[in-house]
Parts: sequence; C-alpha cells; structure tokens
Amino acid sequence: MERVSVGALGEERLEKVRQGVRRERDAESGRPLSVAIMGQAGVGKSSLLNALFGTRLPVGDGKTGTCEPRCISVPGNSGHMLTFWDMPGMGESLAADPAYHAMYRDRLVESDVVIWALHADSASTAADARCLRALLAGADRQTRAELLAKLTVVLTKADTLTPPPWIFDMRGSHGAFLPSPALADRLSARAARFERAFLEPWADLLGAATYTTGEFAIGDDRLSFDGHAVRYRGHFSAEVCEAYRAAHPEHAEVFSRLRDDHRVLPCSALFRYNLVRLMAGVVNKLGPAAVFRFQRLLGDVTELARVPVEAMREYGNFLVWDGVRGVKAFDLARFPF
Repeated sequence: MERVSVGALGEERLEKVRQGVRRERDAESGRPLSVAIMGQAGVGKSSLLNALFGTRLPVGDGKTGTCEPRCISVPGNSGHMLTFWDMPGMGESLAADPAYHAMYRDRLVESDVVIWALHADSASTAADARCLRALLAGADRQTRAELLAKLTVVLTKADTLTPPPWIFDMRGSHGAFLPSPALADRLSARAARFERAFLEPWADLLGAATYTTGEFAIGDDRLSFDGHAVRYRGHFSAEVCEAYRAAHPEHAEVFSRLRDDHRVLPCSALFRYNLVRLMAGVVNKLGPAAVFRFQRLLGDVTELARVPVEAMREYGNFLVWDGVRGVKAFDLARFPF
C-alpha cells in the first residue's frame, strides 16, 4: 500500500480549503444584488419601477395593485444583475398586515438596499413608523443597525404638491419638470419633517457610508475612512453635512453622498422628477464595488428626466370657461409652443 506523508495530507486539505474560499469569493462577486421597494398601499411603488425601467407593472387605481412580491432584474457591467422587488402595500387591512410584516421582514433581511416609499402629500408618518418598529422588533442592536443602513427613504407623488407651480423646462420636443423656488422650499420642508419623524428616532443606530478615491484623510470621533470607503457613525443630518462641507470644502462631494444616505428624497414617477438622484443614491448605497459593477445603469439614467412635450400637455390643464358668453376663454392644450 502506498504511504502518504502527513505533510502531503495536510497540504491536500489546505488546498481544498483554498478552493472552497475561492468558490465562495467567486460566488459572492457574481451574486445578484437586490433592492426592495416597501411602503403603504397606494404610494406608487409600482409606478416608480415603471418609470425607472420602462416596465408595465400593473398599478393600483383605487384598489390594491400588488398582492405578491414582483421583481424586475436589470443587467449591470459584465453580466452582473440588479433585482428590484416590488412589495405589496402595507395598511390594506388589519388581518393582512401580520402576514405582510413577516414578508417585509424577510425581504428587509435579504435585500441589499430597501427603498421606503412615503406619500409626499400624506399628513402622517405614524403608520409607516409603526411598521418599521414592528420589522425591527426582536432584533439585537447590531442587526437593527445593519437593517437601518439599508434604508433609502423617498417621498413619492411629489407632483401632487401644488401650488406653488411646477416648471417645465422645455428643450425642443422634450423637457424636464422642476419645482418652482417656492415649491422647492415646500418639498424641502416636507422632506425634513418626514426625516425627523421616520429616521431621527433611530439616530443612535444610524450610519452613513460612501465610496472614496483614496484621497480622503479626515477622521474624528464619528468619521472614519480607508482606501475605499468613508463612514459616519450616527445621523448624517443636513446640519452635520453643512458643518463638514464648510470645514472641508475640498471633500464636498463625499459629504453630499454621505448625506444622501439619510436624505429623504422627493420624487415623481409621473413627472420623472429626481429619478436620476434616486438611482445614483441606490447604487452608492450598494457599496464601492457596486458603483463600478452598475456604472452602466448610472450612464443610462441621463434620459430618465426627459418628458415629451405632448405628454406634458396631458398632465395638467386649466380650461377657463366664460359662462357669460358660453365659450372657452383659455385652454392650455390649444396654446401653441
């Protein structure tokens, strides 16, 4: 019988371990990343995915739009896949919510990023805040922090906030919707209120992170960095962001990306408003490697804000009727551009 030395046997086992590590590394590098969209029923989660990717997911119109999770997968660079999960809306019924809580909790754990959608014209965040507390209940402090780090909060249907008016910046046959200065202030105030109500209660568990090119070299009690990432421990509020930007203007872009981790972003699927910023924020939150793996998606979003002029005409109009003469006094749809 052939004799096998102990050294050879040890080397053989070590090589098997090396092979296992390489397989796990390769599997992780090719792992599809996932983003879940959560929130109350009727906030426009499916409409947001349709606007981002040109899909035709059924949307609710006075009734439940999504009863089961639905997904859209899009390719990044080198075949990497990014999957968006459209989750059923919470708040349809007290009977259904416990099952939805379990479904949401599983998806929150499994997803790399979670977009939490709040209606921009909602008067309260209480229901969403209760849902978030229920999802985090029972988890230890570290797990709660990890789950909260996945959240990106958006205010959907910002187009419903008017007056003040929206501005359509027309460039030939297409254009882009922008809030007027007065409306921008209103949106900013609304976003700040939702941030205080929804995120600030978890301030001691929050953290922000973004990629860096390696030139960042600022550290303090809450800020840390390495050659690939910058991290902040706590709630990176607007006030914190401005303080860092004022002290270190050369790193203003890094601080803006950190701020995006906790910024509540108003957006509109109908007006295609802030969809570019939303996509950039999601990719940034996926981590330094994902920024390069999904750079193609960021390159593709330049068209996301473009709205055809003919479509714009259908989104709103005042028809002024002269009741004395019985004729139209004004009709925007007939106004020549």
